[in-house]
Parts: sequence; C-alpha cells; structure tokens
Amino acid sequence: MKKLFFGGLLIFVAMSCTQKSKSETEVVLEPDFSTVELKDHGAEPFVFDVEAYTLANENYRTAIWTGEYMQMTVMSLQPGEDIGLELHDDHDQFIRVESGVGKVMMGDTEEELTFVKEVADDFGIFIPAGKWHNVVNTGDEPLKLYSIYSPIEHDHSTVHPLRTDAEEEEHA
Repeated sequence: MKKLFFGGLLIFVAMSCTQKSKSETEVVLEPDFSTVELKDHGAEPFVFDVEAYTLANENYRTAIWTGEYMQMTVMSLQPGEDIGLELHDDHDQFIRVESGVGKVMMGDTEEELTFVKEVADDFGIFIPAGKWHNVVNTGDEPLKLYSIYSPIEHDHSTVHPLRTDAEEEEHA
C-alpha cells in the first residue's frame, strides 16, 4: 500500500513540475493591431481580436464579417456624432462600446425615446426589433463600437468613411 501511495505521489509531483506555471499560460489581453485587416472577411470562418479591429477602425462604419444570416460592423463616431435615429422591424441588434462615452436612446416612436442610458467602455446594448433607437457620442474622443445584426443590415464589404456616405447610400 505504501508503494502505491508513494508511487502515485511521485507521479503527481513529477507532473506538477513539468506543467507550465499559470503565468506562462495566461492569455495576453492587449489588442493585437498587427493582424488587423479592415475588410469584410465573410462568409468564411474567421477568428479575430474584436477589440483591436474596433479600436483600429477610423471609418464611420466598416463591415468586418457578412455571412448569410448575420453581420458585424465596426463604427467610429466623432464627438457629437450619432448613428442616426433608426428602426429595425425584422431583427434585434447588439452593440458593444470598446472606447469612449455616449448615450443610447430607445422608444416605441421617433418622438418618444423614453429609454435613455449613458454608455462607456465595455458596455453592451441590446436593441429589440421594433424599437426606434440612436447612439450619440457625448465625449471628446471618438466613440468606438461594434454592432451585430441578424439578419444582415448592410451590403457585403460596406465601408462608409463618413456618416454622410451612409446617408447617401440609404437614400440611393
């Protein structure tokens, strides 16, 4: 019995000594900007540093991945700029703020945006289908965010350097 116990203990100690320490296996949480390629990578499998892509984007809107049923865009709103009051009748939307400060407003009509919340780094926003909504940059720095739509909201490879470009495309 003693041999079995000490044999097991010896194996445990040997395995413990050969395993990497916690500090050697930790994931680096800093964004990796070296791999950022701001283009639409869909509809192929794609794994990426979402924070790095969002922070690297200088355009008002850039489509990063467009699949058959879902899309992700990154946005950069300048101080005082907003997404623009909009309504999606047929789909929900998710927005995450990576940097900056702003305000999100939602409501049942264009005139009654009764849900108002301040947002900042790391905040998530769920927008139900059928809700009017807008996001405004209330800070002094760009508001960097990403948005996920299902179904797709914009054409594959959409890039809108400025909000006026997005408005022109919507009216075309």
